[in-house]
Amino acid sequence: MRIRRLRADELATFVDDLWLPFAREMAAVDDFDALAERGVRREVRSYVTERFSDDDVATYVADDDEPVGFVAVEKGSSPPVFARGPRGYVDGLYVAPERRRERIASHLLARAEAWARRRGCDHLSLDVHAENGVARSLYEDGGFETTRHRMTKRL
Repeated sequence: MRIRRLRADELATFVDDLWLPFAREMAAVDDFDALAERGVRREVRSYVTERFSDDDVATYVADDDEPVGFVAVEKGSSPPVFARGPRGYVDGLYVAPERRRERIASHLLARAEAWARRRGCDHLSLDVHAENGVARSLYEDGGFETTRHRMTKRL
């Protein structure tokens, strides 16, 4: 198993084989993440392609003869009124269901952390569904702490 950067020639396959399954799984957890009914593949490909070209975004894949998971991480700046530097943000972490419990997610997360550290980030943060106990345990085992609670209200 190796962890490597996503390549440009893999963007379409990445969307179909990893990103869309990730998004569908998140939608099953919370309908807040439900996908649009039309044009999803085209829009996601556009979104992923745009982010691929951004120097402040990195996507890594876990590759075992074929990609079996990914992590997307980005660097964001803090407003100058705060005494903190830039932060990294894990925008997505996914491992194919049949490959879970092999520590692949931990390796992907470590790669995101190393990327953010090299970029000068002071912190690495992420969002996780409150009822996703498996993911919360993974993040807690990786040293993440709950520092905020995001609250959402449907309008």
